[in-house]
Amino acid sequence: MKSFYKPILYSIAFITSTSLFAQDFLLQGWYWDYPKTTNGHNWADTLNDRAAELAAAGFTHVWLPPLSRASFGSNSNGYDPKDLYDLGEFGGGATGFGTRSDVDNLISVFDGLGISAVADVVYNHRDGGGAEDNGAVQGWITTYSWSKANAGDQPYPSDRFRCYLAIGGSTGRGAGTYYFKISSASGHNNFNGKTYKVYMETNTVGWQGLADQNESEPNGGGDCGEGNNVIQLGRNMLASLETGGGCGTDEFALTINSGDFNAAGDTIWIYLNNTNVNGLGDYSDHRIYGTWYSGGWDVAGDIRYQTWTYFTSLPSGRGGMNYMNFKPNGNPTQLAGDWDAMYFFYDYDQTVSTTKDTLFEWSKWLWQDVGIRGFRMDAVKHFSYEFTGDLFDYLYDNSIVPEIAVGEFFDSNAGILKNWIDNVYSYMDTDTKTAIHPRLFDFSLRQSLKDACDTFGYDARNIFNSGMVDGAGSSGFNVVTFINNHDFRFPGQEVQNDPMLAYAYILTNNQVGLPSVFYPDYFGSGYKAALDSLIEVHKNFIYTSTNIDHLSRIGTPYTQGFYAGYNTTTLVYQLSGASTGRDVVVAINFAGEQLILDQGVNISTMGLAPTDTLTALVGSSVQPYSIISGSGAMHIELPARSYAVWVEGSPDYLIPVELTSFNAQTSEEGVRLSWSTGSETENLGFHVYRSNSVNGEYLKLTRDIIPGLVNSAEGATYSWTDGDVVAGNTYYYKLADINLDGILTFHGPIAVTVSSVTTTKDNGYFPSAYNLEQNYPNPFNPSTTISFELPKSSDIQLTIYNTSGQIIRRLANGQLNAGRHTYTWDARDENGKNVTTGMYIYTLKASDYSAKRKLLLLK
Repeated sequence: MKSFYKPILYSIAFITSTSLFAQDFLLQGWYWDYPKTTNGHNWADTLNDRAAELAAAGFTHVWLPPLSRASFGSNSNGYDPKDLYDLGEFGGGATGFGTRSDVDNLISVFDGLGISAVADVVYNHRDGGGAEDNGAVQGWITTYSWSKANAGDQPYPSDRFRCYLAIGGSTGRGAGTYYFKISSASGHNNFNGKTYKVYMETNTVGWQGLADQNESEPNGGGDCGEGNNVIQLGRNMLASLETGGGCGTDEFALTINSGDFNAAGDTIWIYLNNTNVNGLGDYSDHRIYGTWYSGGWDVAGDIRYQTWTYFTSLPSGRGGMNYMNFKPNGNPTQLAGDWDAMYFFYDYDQTVSTTKDTLFEWSKWLWQDVGIRGFRMDAVKHFSYEFTGDLFDYLYDNSIVPEIAVGEFFDSNAGILKNWIDNVYSYMDTDTKTAIHPRLFDFSLRQSLKDACDTFGYDARNIFNSGMVDGAGSSGFNVVTFINNHDFRFPGQEVQNDPMLAYAYILTNNQVGLPSVFYPDYFGSGYKAALDSLIEVHKNFIYTSTNIDHLSRIGTPYTQGFYAGYNTTTLVYQLSGASTGRDVVVAINFAGEQLILDQGVNISTMGLAPTDTLTALVGSSVQPYSIISGSGAMHIELPARSYAVWVEGSPDYLIPVELTSFNAQTSEEGVRLSWSTGSETENLGFHVYRSNSVNGEYLKLTRDIIPGLVNSAEGATYSWTDGDVVAGNTYYYKLADINLDGILTFHGPIAVTVSSVTTTKDNGYFPSAYNLEQNYPNPFNPSTTISFELPKSSDIQLTIYNTSGQIIRRLANGQLNAGRHTYTWDARDENGKNVTTGMYIYTLKASDYSAKRKLLLLK
């Protein structure tokens, strides 16, 4: 099999047309467990270090985690926003992401590289305010009734309020015994058996560190002619509600001694949190309906309820709110349904004008003061369309047009997702609609792609009828496609098997939305090179395509001749109308075996015709090109679980030089560029170009051409050193090959930052961490190269295994110096015998580092 390097290619003839457009690619620049500053890390700096690499790969936007100070401190992901305007300053130290200075530096670097920062903004809820009396919540809890429960009204979550009773001072209450009577406010059967925890303390006596007590029945107290349970300050009492029976009261007797409180004035703080809560249905409507003091009177009327919703005295001094900005506050609500249920912390009431004003002003500040250029809106299914439409109108009226404004609506029903888009548009002014395109992440398409990758027997052709565009008729301008993200962090939720098949679809189908890539998939799974290739072929040949034909759809009118593989595990589609004038065909094989297929293509309404050549630029096509037959069919051969992208045009035209690598690294002489070719056709030679920014002007560095091989089926390895560099600067390089007609084809850019500490001839390149790279080429035949990096001298083992775990070949076993090391596997076992076609696994063990990757031998 001939393996083509998936180059960053474009002919000089295409530069004018492609420069008129800028295809957007979004990277989710974090994941749920990204290293936080509380553990000594700084994710803002991590992204800063990756910025040049991301820009060179073609990413135009990076989605950052929530940036505001969080209630759970610097170990939080930020979905519990506390001080909206505190991004790691005002004396509180760094957030989980970094300091405000770190954020500013990152966005400055992004701006210089042509990358826009997308902020994760939380418009649904807030947490971590100061405690304040909340009469609205007190009223909701104490007046909750059977009829409200029947109507679907929900109890107020018991872990988001506390009660208190003032004692000492002028209250007339001091030492003695207090009898607290607790029951279900409604007496509804919904709450029978719900468990809760009673905890009381004063400002004088707090947590005592004692084991929890368990309620002992009967515990109805005097109202039921029963005894009660004695409770202690600073100790939990575990209890349960009873409804529908004779006595529904739990009575707890608390004795306060003179040393337990400040006689000049103190407070009994009372917490009634439900236990075993896994969702809103596990809360109950318990409340204190009577409090008898040993002096002989009921003081329940003096009990007050508090929530932590006071946000007017935060360090930033901005973004002030109080309980009237949250539900319930007297406005109509049931605390139920997607918009009003208290799924997360304290739920904003976006109908309150001061709530909207505060959130809108904060959004403007993120744009004007911080430099944010896009918004990822969290949990948009939980607040009204009107709020979102009004937000976009406000932004537009303030000359703010976010490049990306995408909501997270966690639902795999494409019709429901489209309905959100339509309803948001209905609340947007006409002029806003022309400028701002509300988007949603397409959970529906993502589910279909996951099923195709992970579910045996799933008909992959359903993908063509799935998602917001093909399943519900949305515009691609209202969609962001994705495969994995932080929402899918539990076992089995992520795409588990060959997610590159799913990425191949969203990165080569420009009709279904703006594609996004998940940070761990890009940097941590060995997919980076493949993803880069897909992005580049999209930019050069797919972007601006106006038409798509699902060639292998269910009931296809096109001929299909399967010699291996199945129609239910095969996707083939054709794109046309791009500014290049060249059609593109993509095939994805979800089957666990080889695909051999003659597939009819569109030769009537698109750009292909019999005898046209399609060249495989990306992926694992067994054949380097396919020629359209007289009947309008192309021949496709793909390995198991693989994909390929063909572009209209002959191999000689599209790939005059088959580039197999293009790398840069610092040395004591400067920046050393090295590249290898797999073959060369009419290649006169090469020139090197450099720029100080990824999208800047590239100036030719080489005075004389670096001679090529002209025509060679074997290829060669080249190098050239740029000695005119300054430590600390980042440089971008392109390589141009020149054919015998003088036409230049560019490769790159690649980026390199010149360190203040460079390598030496004696010691070579010193990596900063262990790293096992993906073998190249992959799939391969007859040999492949495996490279890895060691930050220090290490005892290593580099071993090839089969999928049954048996050792096939020990490539290296011993001590190696720090640096980058490369080994070649010739597809032979320990005895020198050729191994069979199939999947193999190679592992690197070095000190406490261990990593493994897959490789595929195809003969």
